Amino acid sequence: MDELEPVSSLLDMFLGGVLALIAASLSAHFGYRAADRMPGESRRPHCLYCLMPLRLWDCLPILGWSLRHKARARPCACKKQQDFWRLPMIEISGFVLGIAAIWLAGDLDPFLITTCLTLGVLVSIVMIDLAFGVIPDELNITLALLGLIGLLVGDGDVYFGLINAAGLLGLGLLLALVYSKWRGQEMLGLGDVKFLAAAGLWLPFMQIPWFLLASGIAGIAMGVLWRFLTGEKTFPFAPALCLSLAGCLFYQLYLYGAP
Repeated sequence: MDELEPVSSLLDMFLGGVLALIAASLSAHFGYRAADRMPGESRRPHCLYCLMPLRLWDCLPILGWSLRHKARARPCACKKQQDFWRLPMIEISGFVLGIAAIWLAGDLDPFLITTCLTLGVLVSIVMIDLAFGVIPDELNITLALLGLIGLLVGDGDVYFGLINAAGLLGLGLLLALVYSKWRGQEMLGLGDVKFLAAAGLWLPFMQIPWFLLASGIAGIAMGVLWRFLTGEKTFPFAPALCLSLAGCLFYQLYLYGAP
């Protein structure tokens, strides 16, 4: 049995990577469409340029873009979309994060499944916010549902999870509505506020200050970089939030897998 343990561990890491990859791919396909969709338009994934609905095999992780004709240069038959690197990057990043999660925590179980899926969603949120400056409600809802499932299957306290979510929601609204008005500029978007509420379901109470501190530090660093690269004063804050939440999740996984 001991000889089979390394094989089992490698298989678990691969499965964790696949789960995160699938979550990243699906959330990217539907998230990009949700961010670009006009009121009344279909929620089905479309090409962002010609609005042609994607076929079922176009949405398959990795195979969806790798098997197309000239996939890197012409991912759609309309040929308007050039150098479509975001989706492959999202899927590969999700796969790597899923592997890292299982490597850190140990054997795959229901709680780790929800964590791997969440890491895949976080990657998509980062890329979509960078591209459109919004976090689709669908992805925030998915993040919250996965958090609730994680509490249930991981023997967490749903009551305190909801309290954490409500507290972060209140803090987010304070920053978005009151503090932004006092400063005379938007400090936090409503999508970021909803993200904070969803993140509260994933964070123990003692970890929330570290999450907020890490978000602030990462936000300042990314804001300076964003201004240097684009010259814009306002910048998407979701990458800092996702990076901070992912760091907290990996710390939880480290404790989860500790002997």
